[in-house]
Amino acid sequence: MRLLAHLSDLHFGRTDARVVESLLADLHHHRPDLIAISGDLTQRAKSHQFAEARQFLDALPAPAVIVPGNHDLAPLYRPLNRLFRPRAKFHRHLPDHEPWPVWQDEEITVIGLDSTRHLRWTSGKLRSIHLDHVDTVLAEATTPVKVAFLHHPPAESPSGHPFEALAERGVDLILTGHVHKAHAEVIRANTGQSCVLVQASTACSTRLREDANGYGLIRIDMPEIEVTLRGWSGAAFHTTHQVPFTRTTGEWRPRKGHVTPPA
Repeated sequence: MRLLAHLSDLHFGRTDARVVESLLADLHHHRPDLIAISGDLTQRAKSHQFAEARQFLDALPAPAVIVPGNHDLAPLYRPLNRLFRPRAKFHRHLPDHEPWPVWQDEEITVIGLDSTRHLRWTSGKLRSIHLDHVDTVLAEATTPVKVAFLHHPPAESPSGHPFEALAERGVDLILTGHVHKAHAEVIRANTGQSCVLVQASTACSTRLREDANGYGLIRIDMPEIEVTLRGWSGAAFHTTHQVPFTRTTGEWRPRKGHVTPPA
Protein backbone atom coordinates (compact mmCIF):
# COMPACT_ATOMS: atom_id res chain seq x y z
CA MET A 1 0.00 0.00 0.00
CA ARG A 2 1.16 3.54 -0.78
CA LEU A 3 -0.28 6.91 0.23
CA LEU A 4 0.37 9.58 -2.39
CA ALA A 5 -0.39 13.26 -1.79
CA HIS A 6 -1.18 15.37 -4.86
CA LEU A 7 -0.74 19.15 -4.66
CA SER A 8 -1.02 21.69 -7.44
CA ASP A 9 -1.17 25.44 -8.09
CA LEU A 10 0.38 26.67 -4.86
CA HIS A 11 1.11 30.13 -6.39
CA PHE A 12 3.56 31.44 -3.81
CA GLY A 13 3.31 35.20 -4.10
CA ARG A 14 -0.49 34.90 -3.81
CA THR A 15 -0.87 32.53 -0.84
CA ASP A 16 -2.85 32.63 2.38
CA ALA A 17 -0.43 32.04 5.28
CA ARG A 18 -3.11 30.33 7.38
CA VAL A 19 -3.82 27.86 4.59
CA VAL A 20 -0.11 27.16 4.03
CA GLU A 21 0.39 26.44 7.73
CA SER A 22 -2.70 24.22 7.91
CA LEU A 23 -1.74 22.40 4.71
CA LEU A 24 1.64 21.49 6.15
CA ALA A 25 0.01 20.37 9.41
CA ASP A 26 -2.46 18.19 7.50
CA LEU A 27 0.30 16.59 5.44
CA HIS A 28 2.33 15.90 8.58
CA HIS A 29 -0.74 14.31 10.16
CA HIS A 30 -1.36 11.93 7.24
CA ARG A 31 2.32 11.20 6.49
CA PRO A 32 2.14 10.30 2.78
CA ASP A 33 4.89 8.18 1.25
CA LEU A 34 5.37 10.63 -1.63
CA ILE A 35 4.10 14.08 -2.63
CA ALA A 36 3.54 14.90 -6.32
CA ILE A 37 3.26 18.61 -7.14
CA SER A 38 1.84 19.30 -10.59
CA GLY A 39 3.06 22.82 -11.22
CA ASP A 40 2.50 26.52 -10.55
CA LEU A 41 4.59 26.74 -7.42
CA THR A 42 4.83 30.51 -8.00
CA GLN A 43 2.62 33.35 -9.16
CA ARG A 44 5.09 35.11 -11.46
CA ALA A 45 8.32 33.06 -11.33
CA LYS A 46 10.09 35.68 -9.20
CA SER A 47 13.10 34.76 -7.10
CA HIS A 48 11.46 35.58 -3.77
CA GLN A 49 8.43 33.49 -4.75
CA PHE A 50 10.65 30.51 -5.55
CA ALA A 51 12.39 31.08 -2.20
CA GLU A 52 8.99 30.83 -0.44
CA ALA A 53 8.21 27.68 -2.40
CA ARG A 54 11.61 26.23 -1.46
CA GLN A 55 10.90 26.89 2.23
CA PHE A 56 7.57 25.09 1.88
CA LEU A 57 9.16 22.11 0.14
CA ASP A 58 11.80 21.82 2.83
CA ALA A 59 9.03 21.57 5.45
CA LEU A 60 7.20 18.69 3.77
CA PRO A 61 7.02 15.36 5.63
CA ALA A 62 7.88 13.20 2.60
CA PRO A 63 9.92 13.27 -0.62
CA ALA A 64 8.42 15.43 -3.37
CA VAL A 65 8.48 15.12 -7.14
CA ILE A 66 7.69 18.30 -9.07
CA VAL A 67 6.96 19.54 -12.58
CA PRO A 68 6.56 23.22 -13.54
CA GLY A 69 3.35 24.97 -14.47
CA ASN A 70 2.89 27.88 -16.85
CA HIS A 71 3.29 30.37 -13.97
CA ASP A 72 6.74 28.92 -13.19
CA LEU A 73 8.16 29.97 -16.56
CA ALA A 74 9.80 33.34 -17.16
CA PRO A 75 6.97 35.88 -17.59
CA LEU A 76 6.03 37.29 -20.98
CA TYR A 77 7.26 40.77 -19.98
CA ARG A 78 10.77 39.23 -19.93
CA PRO A 79 10.71 38.14 -23.60
CA LEU A 80 14.38 37.09 -23.92
CA ASN A 81 14.23 35.00 -20.77
CA ARG A 82 10.90 33.57 -21.89
CA LEU A 83 12.34 32.62 -25.27
CA PHE A 84 15.81 31.36 -24.33
CA ARG A 85 15.71 30.54 -20.58
CA PRO A 86 12.06 29.92 -19.73
CA ARG A 87 12.71 27.45 -16.86
CA ALA A 88 16.03 28.83 -15.61
CA LYS A 89 14.74 30.09 -12.25
CA PHE A 90 12.72 26.93 -11.65
CA HIS A 91 15.83 24.77 -11.99
CA ARG A 92 18.09 27.27 -10.17
CA HIS A 93 15.89 27.36 -7.08
CA LEU A 94 14.99 23.67 -7.19
CA PRO A 95 18.32 22.10 -8.18
CA ASP A 96 17.57 18.81 -6.42
CA HIS A 97 14.50 18.18 -8.61
CA GLU A 98 15.06 16.51 -11.96
CA PRO A 99 13.75 17.99 -15.24
CA TRP A 100 12.21 14.55 -15.95
CA PRO A 101 11.38 13.32 -12.44
CA VAL A 102 10.85 9.61 -11.87
CA TRP A 103 10.12 7.94 -8.54
CA GLN A 104 10.19 4.18 -8.21
CA ASP A 105 9.94 1.69 -5.39
CA GLU A 106 8.62 -1.85 -5.21
CA GLU A 107 4.97 -0.76 -5.53
CA ILE A 108 4.69 2.41 -7.66
CA THR A 109 6.39 4.14 -10.57
CA VAL A 110 5.70 7.89 -10.75
CA ILE A 111 6.66 9.87 -13.86
CA GLY A 112 6.62 13.67 -14.09
CA LEU A 113 5.93 15.30 -17.48
CA ASP A 114 6.50 19.01 -18.21
CA SER A 115 3.44 20.04 -20.25
CA THR A 116 4.27 23.79 -20.35
CA ARG A 117 4.92 25.67 -23.60
CA HIS A 118 7.16 28.72 -23.44
CA LEU A 119 5.62 30.28 -26.57
CA ARG A 120 2.14 30.15 -24.99
CA TRP A 121 0.99 31.75 -21.74
CA THR A 122 -1.57 29.32 -20.35
CA SER A 123 -1.95 26.37 -22.69
CA GLY A 124 0.05 23.15 -22.60
CA LYS A 125 -0.05 19.74 -24.16
CA LEU A 126 0.99 16.12 -24.00
CA ARG A 127 3.68 15.74 -26.65
CA SER A 128 5.32 12.84 -28.45
CA ILE A 129 8.50 13.35 -26.43
CA HIS A 130 6.44 12.73 -23.28
CA LEU A 131 5.04 9.48 -24.63
CA ASP A 132 8.50 8.34 -25.69
CA HIS A 133 9.77 9.04 -22.17
CA VAL A 134 6.87 7.12 -20.62
CA ASP A 135 7.60 4.20 -22.96
CA THR A 136 11.27 4.20 -21.91
CA VAL A 137 10.53 4.28 -18.18
CA LEU A 138 7.72 1.73 -18.25
CA ALA A 139 9.71 -0.68 -20.43
CA GLU A 140 11.83 -1.43 -17.35
CA ALA A 141 9.23 -0.84 -14.63
CA THR A 142 8.07 -3.89 -12.70
CA THR A 143 5.80 -2.10 -10.22
CA PRO A 144 2.09 -2.97 -10.17
CA VAL A 145 0.97 0.69 -10.40
CA LYS A 146 2.15 3.35 -12.85
CA VAL A 147 1.45 7.06 -12.28
CA ALA A 148 2.02 10.10 -14.52
CA PHE A 149 1.60 13.71 -13.42
CA LEU A 150 1.66 16.98 -15.37
CA HIS A 151 0.25 20.47 -15.04
CA HIS A 152 -2.37 20.68 -17.79
CA PRO A 153 -5.54 18.52 -17.80
CA PRO A 154 -7.03 17.06 -21.00
CA ALA A 155 -9.37 19.97 -21.75
CA GLU A 156 -6.40 22.37 -21.67
CA SER A 157 -4.34 20.23 -24.06
CA PRO A 158 -6.41 20.14 -27.26
CA SER A 159 -3.46 20.27 -29.66
CA GLY A 160 -1.44 17.45 -28.14
CA HIS A 161 -1.94 13.74 -27.72
CA PRO A 162 -5.11 12.73 -25.86
CA PHE A 163 -4.63 11.44 -22.34
CA GLU A 164 -5.95 8.07 -23.50
CA ALA A 165 -2.46 7.62 -24.99
CA LEU A 166 -1.11 7.30 -21.44
CA ALA A 167 -3.74 4.68 -20.59
CA GLU A 168 -2.72 2.75 -23.71
CA ARG A 169 0.84 2.65 -22.39
CA GLY A 170 -0.19 1.13 -19.09
CA VAL A 171 -0.48 4.23 -16.90
CA ASP A 172 -3.01 3.60 -14.11
CA LEU A 173 -3.26 7.09 -12.61
CA ILE A 174 -2.86 10.61 -14.08
CA LEU A 175 -2.56 13.68 -11.84
CA THR A 176 -3.09 17.23 -13.14
CA GLY A 177 -3.89 20.76 -11.97
CA HIS A 178 -4.09 24.18 -13.68
CA VAL A 179 -7.88 24.70 -13.59
CA HIS A 180 -8.15 24.96 -9.77
CA LYS A 181 -10.97 22.44 -9.68
CA ALA A 182 -10.93 19.04 -7.96
CA HIS A 183 -12.20 16.14 -10.01
CA ALA A 184 -11.76 12.37 -10.35
CA GLU A 185 -12.93 10.08 -13.16
CA VAL A 186 -11.99 7.09 -15.31
CA ILE A 187 -10.54 7.68 -18.77
CA ARG A 188 -11.04 4.87 -21.31
CA ALA A 189 -9.11 4.41 -24.53
CA ASN A 190 -10.58 2.90 -27.67
CA THR A 191 -8.17 0.00 -27.27
CA GLY A 192 -9.82 -1.02 -24.01
CA GLN A 193 -7.21 0.25 -21.55
CA SER A 194 -8.27 2.70 -18.86
CA CYS A 195 -6.82 4.84 -16.10
CA VAL A 196 -7.94 7.12 -13.28
CA LEU A 197 -7.63 10.89 -13.79
CA VAL A 198 -7.40 13.14 -10.71
CA GLN A 199 -7.37 16.94 -10.91
CA ALA A 200 -6.44 19.08 -7.91
CA SER A 201 -7.72 22.49 -6.89
CA THR A 202 -5.30 25.21 -5.80
CA ALA A 203 -3.55 24.01 -2.67
CA CYS A 204 -2.97 27.26 -0.80
CA SER A 205 -3.35 30.35 -3.00
CA THR A 206 -5.94 33.12 -2.95
CA ARG A 207 -6.57 32.58 -6.68
CA LEU A 208 -9.77 30.63 -6.10
CA ARG A 209 -12.26 29.70 -8.78
CA GLU A 210 -15.10 27.22 -8.20
CA ASP A 211 -13.43 25.24 -5.41
CA ALA A 212 -11.92 26.10 -2.07
CA ASN A 213 -8.27 25.37 -1.43
CA GLY A 214 -7.58 21.66 -1.41
CA TYR A 215 -5.41 18.73 -2.34
CA GLY A 216 -5.70 14.99 -2.90
CA LEU A 217 -4.70 12.01 -0.78
CA ILE A 218 -4.57 8.89 -2.93
CA ARG A 219 -4.37 5.49 -1.28
CA ILE A 220 -3.01 2.86 -3.66
CA ASP A 221 -3.68 -0.69 -2.51
CA MET A 222 -4.13 -2.91 -5.54
CA PRO A 223 -6.56 -3.64 -7.01
CA GLU A 224 -7.99 -0.39 -5.58
CA ILE A 225 -7.20 3.32 -5.72
CA GLU A 226 -9.10 5.52 -3.27
CA VAL A 227 -9.03 9.27 -3.93
CA THR A 228 -9.72 11.44 -0.88
CA LEU A 229 -10.20 15.11 -1.65
CA ARG A 230 -9.21 17.35 1.25
CA GLY A 231 -10.65 20.87 1.31
CA TRP A 232 -10.09 24.02 3.37
CA SER A 233 -13.02 24.82 5.66
CA GLY A 234 -11.76 28.22 6.77
CA ALA A 235 -10.19 26.71 9.87
CA ALA A 236 -8.65 23.38 8.82
CA PHE A 237 -8.47 20.84 6.02
CA HIS A 238 -11.14 18.14 6.04
CA THR A 239 -12.40 15.40 3.73
CA THR A 240 -14.91 16.68 1.19
CA HIS A 241 -15.20 13.63 -1.06
CA GLN A 242 -13.93 10.08 -1.28
CA VAL A 243 -13.94 8.44 -4.69
CA PRO A 244 -12.81 4.78 -4.81
CA PHE A 245 -11.85 2.93 -7.98
CA THR A 246 -11.14 -0.74 -8.51
CA ARG A 247 -9.42 -2.64 -11.32
CA THR A 248 -11.28 -5.72 -12.46
CA THR A 249 -10.39 -7.77 -15.54
CA GLY A 250 -7.73 -5.22 -16.35
CA GLU A 251 -10.06 -2.22 -16.39
CA TRP A 252 -10.42 0.63 -13.90
CA ARG A 253 -13.98 1.38 -12.72
CA PRO A 254 -15.61 3.41 -9.95
CA ARG A 255 -16.37 1.06 -7.08
CA LYS A 256 -20.06 0.18 -7.01
CA GLY A 257 -22.20 0.88 -4.00
CA HIS A 258 -20.02 3.69 -2.69
CA VAL A 259 -21.70 6.85 -1.43
CA THR A 260 -19.59 10.02 -1.44
CA PRO A 261 -19.89 11.90 1.85
CA PRO A 262 -21.34 15.41 1.59
CA ALA A 263 -18.96 18.33 1.38
